[in-house]
Amino acid sequence: MAESISFPHLAPPREPDSMEDTGLADSTVERLILNILYSRGDLYGQDLSSAIGLRFSVIQGIVESLKVRHHVHIKRSVGMGGVGAQYALTESGRALAHESLAVNQYTGPAAVPLAQYIEQVRRQRPQPGWLTAAALSHALSGLVITQQVLSQVGPAVSSGNSMLVYGKPGDGKTFLIESLNNIEAMPVFVPHAIECQGNIVQVYDPIYHHPIKEDLPSVLAISREASYDRRWIKCKRPFIVSGGELSLDMLDLRYNQISKVYEAPFQLKANNGIYLIDDFGRQRATPAEVLNRWIVPMERRVDYLTFLTGGKMTAPFDAFVVFSTNLNPADLGDEAFLRRIQYKMLLRGPSVAEFVRIFESACAGRSLPCAPGLVDRFIEKRYKRTGKVFRRCHPRDVICHAWDLMHFEDLPLELTDEILNRAFESCFVQELEDGAAEDDIVVRAPAKPCAVYWADRAIRIPTAFGRLAFAASFRDRGTGAYRDPVPSDYDAAENGLTLQKLHSDAFSQWLVQSLAQQARDFAGYLATPEGRAAYLSFGRRELVRMLTPSTAGAQEVQRFNDDLSAVVLALSHHPSSDAPPPAPIEKIA
Repeated sequence: MAESISFPHLAPPREPDSMEDTGLADSTVERLILNILYSRGDLYGQDLSSAIGLRFSVIQGIVESLKVRHHVHIKRSVGMGGVGAQYALTESGRALAHESLAVNQYTGPAAVPLAQYIEQVRRQRPQPGWLTAAALSHALSGLVITQQVLSQVGPAVSSGNSMLVYGKPGDGKTFLIESLNNIEAMPVFVPHAIECQGNIVQVYDPIYHHPIKEDLPSVLAISREASYDRRWIKCKRPFIVSGGELSLDMLDLRYNQISKVYEAPFQLKANNGIYLIDDFGRQRATPAEVLNRWIVPMERRVDYLTFLTGGKMTAPFDAFVVFSTNLNPADLGDEAFLRRIQYKMLLRGPSVAEFVRIFESACAGRSLPCAPGLVDRFIEKRYKRTGKVFRRCHPRDVICHAWDLMHFEDLPLELTDEILNRAFESCFVQELEDGAAEDDIVVRAPAKPCAVYWADRAIRIPTAFGRLAFAASFRDRGTGAYRDPVPSDYDAAENGLTLQKLHSDAFSQWLVQSLAQQARDFAGYLATPEGRAAYLSFGRRELVRMLTPSTAGAQEVQRFNDDLSAVVLALSHHPSSDAPPPAPIEKIA
């Protein structure tokens, strides 16, 4: 079991007992009260206190002052003094709130003065010797790592100074640094916002700051004191990553023109935690610009941030900054720049033993059996014979491709030489070669389902009567069986059943039409060469017998006979210009 890390007791920020303890001006809290009542509506004293993050006894004097000046009034009360009173803005209070919102629209918990923030960050710095080799090894237990790497990473993390990790792509630099977030560490307190020179700077960011859940006092337990200043949130140490999207403006205060509130830059949000700049050298800002920006902060642990008005804020720079890159460090900056980064580590590719361990670990992660000798054969064929360099990401990527391949082809979930080789080829770019490919099985395109094939053929016939005649033409007059005289990919029995159903459906579709529709449809059929030939070649009784499916009942047969007689008679009196002259009634009578 890993050695447990013991931390000295971290004194949380003490809950203020008075406005003087908050470090804020009365006017700042007054504006916040007006903003909250304007945006949230009427609130009881206890809810107002919770929204501001200060005990009601601390803000009670300001609330009473607003009430005396008729900016706030009490709508109702449930007793228990001001805490149980419901407060609402008056008309003059709403006008004053409009003026307050013109200054800023912040409605979160009261800000923490910069001086109090600096003091808390200083108190939350890890003490020397806080990290042991056993604790770091436990945090990195998900990686296959050597003692040399462990001894290089440990002192850098323990010191909290900056670090540069460089090496070839795919050797696990980012994964290594992200795993540092698993280190058991003392929690930190992060303020919702900082107040400096009358400006509000939002620090707490739910994307990067993860609160530690704890039992909070009930809203009804009014007399119970909070365990710490509720303007702060107890969180895990922050871990922030930025990559190619990083630009210089992200490293300074960003002003929101609508809310008139500043957002803290990444390095301020990362205080008392880790800030990873991934793919260093590929940012919008050049490496020289980033390092120039941070020369003084990285040495003195103090950062200088600029307000829109030109004023400066001196903020702590207390994050463990890690630069990760696959570029040559010499291309990132000169020696003077790189000297500001305290620790440097070249993360080399894995040895054969490491590669095998990583491969076996990746298989175990998917519960994928791997036969003895399989990995050795794979390494011999794909790496030793070709001179391909090992990368730590290769086992994971190849096994992922093999996993997808086995599922796609419904193969047993077990690695084989063939599957590994096919996965490898789909994972890496192959050499371009001239000439024909090796012989392989040509896969025939799967035929359409039998029913779809015949439906597609039938739908091309423009008339319902024509589709009926088409389906009926496949029935053998002697046996009554349906068959396609042209050889096809479909089973004869399946073909027969499909054609029989097609005949029955076509028969039903023609019967459901009205006589007028049938007449127009039949005229359209007669306008085709096939229809003209059938009309002139068969009598009505023979035509009825040929077109009626065996599944039709006696009533359907009689109706079909009657409808066809009526349609032929109608066409003989009103011949269509598109149809052939109807045969004499005597011929088909």
